[in-house]
Amino acid sequence: MWKRVLVATGFNLLFEYSMRGVNNLQIQPILPLALFITYFTLFTMLDDLISRYSLRDFHLIVVAFSYGMIYQCLVSGAAFLPPLFLGMNWRSIFFVILVWWGALQNIMTFYLANRVSPRTHNGSKLSRRGWIIALSLNTAMIWMFQGSGQIPRGTMLGYSIMSLVATLSVLLSVGILKGYERSSHPQFTKSRFMDLLSLSTIIIFFSCASFLTFDSGRYGASNINWAATRVIVPWTTFVAVVMLAYRLFSKKPIPV
Repeated sequence: MWKRVLVATGFNLLFEYSMRGVNNLQIQPILPLALFITYFTLFTMLDDLISRYSLRDFHLIVVAFSYGMIYQCLVSGAAFLPPLFLGMNWRSIFFVILVWWGALQNIMTFYLANRVSPRTHNGSKLSRRGWIIALSLNTAMIWMFQGSGQIPRGTMLGYSIMSLVATLSVLLSVGILKGYERSSHPQFTKSRFMDLLSLSTIIIFFSCASFLTFDSGRYGASNINWAATRVIVPWTTFVAVVMLAYRLFSKKPIPV
């Protein structure tokens, strides 16, 4: 379990710094630790849910709307950047949740994690105490970002919609799990398609983080390199679309 969580966390830190760049390590030296704790605790809980309930790739898309909405509002503040409708930037919300959180940071992340450390049916589960610790640390990180004073603030309507969407996502996730006929989690099988796509993504992330470190700017609360961002956004969009096409035409779930 822990090896999978570390791989998942490492891949997402690489994704973060593909746009932030290695030059940001000197500008915000505390940020990598905060991001590590946030991702590590999140993926600890997600890995346990996948193992406990035999979740599939499409479940992770639904689950992403709960914490994805909260993170966009309270950690990055991107959901509150114009243009706004009903106090929210819906274009940003759907792009980040479906393309980044859904395709890249959930499905590809756990494919890679299983590629390194395949999940077994009798793998260890997270205890109730472990859940309390992970959830508490993750919540503490969210409020630490909020306390920095750098996160764009929303309106009362925006925060209300955030709470509503996150709550509905949780209820929908619970409803799906209750009505989902679970069997033992299938044995992990390698996919040449996902291997190639994942390796290409890692190379692009690393290249952007290392070499496209000029043209620095700021988007919301984040210091980013615009040159790298102009590569990452279209690439991740392409990856999400290709993954969806592969899923539809192969009619086989991407193993997570």
